[in-house]
Amino acid sequence: MRLPGEEKLKAAIRRDYALDFHVASDLLNLGLRIFQHPEAPKPNGEMDNVETWVSLGIVAKALRQYRAIGALADAALGDIAEANSRMLVETMFAAVFLMRPTVILKKNGKPVPEVPGYPLTTAFRTRLYLAHDFASTLKTVKAMVEHGQIDPTDADACLAIAESQAKKSAGEIGPEWARRQKDGRSFSGVSVFDLADSFEMSFVYNYFYRPASARVHGTDARGHIHCAERGDGGIVFSASSSDKGVAESLAFASLLVLQIIVVTNQRFGFGFDEELSKLAPRVQEMTTREVKRRVARV
Repeated sequence: MRLPGEEKLKAAIRRDYALDFHVASDLLNLGLRIFQHPEAPKPNGEMDNVETWVSLGIVAKALRQYRAIGALADAALGDIAEANSRMLVETMFAAVFLMRPTVILKKNGKPVPEVPGYPLTTAFRTRLYLAHDFASTLKTVKAMVEHGQIDPTDADACLAIAESQAKKSAGEIGPEWARRQKDGRSFSGVSVFDLADSFEMSFVYNYFYRPASARVHGTDARGHIHCAERGDGGIVFSASSSDKGVAESLAFASLLVLQIIVVTNQRFGFGFDEELSKLAPRVQEMTTREVKRRVARV
């Protein structure tokens, strides 16, 4: 299964972006070392088993997404890689939310009021993340039961389990945070835009997350069809592979994964400081180059 011109383009991409793929490979290998570390981590502060499980789970998800983005870029599917990178942005925000030592949430540029008795410690943020997950799962199970997608003999039991988990988690975060999550439709209780602002990462939102929105929501059809006039006056439409978005998706995805590894290293104490200090300038060089190219196109 091949698109027109795919094989020749793949060879050109591997030649022209060899250095970028090399950086991506080194970064992925460093991330994988998180799960191959011979010594027990030395967390910065207290950390229970649930927090450890969820934090490392989000890292594992990020690394799988990163590998997929690299594979798509290698296959001359840069625009699709960019769409997947948008998902990686949200994964990165989740990782920072879970593991950054201190988080001050903002909404419309102003700090969100604290909830007495529920400080935003890393442990409580993990409970917020899980509460939103269980609430979302309950909605999904209810819809599946309603539309007969779960065997009737299992429906009541599945629904009971989902309701029990959601109720328990909601009780752990309190009614005010439960309301904020419902209103904000997110684990943080604020929008992706506000979460980016909270982390002082509006650059990621404005330069990458928002522009990639059209690719995710299917509103970019014009960018996938190219037409040319024939000698007889007719029009030829073509849909073929392209290197468009390859370098950009690799650069921004690498920046996101670098941030994830940095915050994971800080939280768990893996001792990757030296490796990160060498990788960071390489990733920054890729990102700066692609930002300049994007600005030049505007």
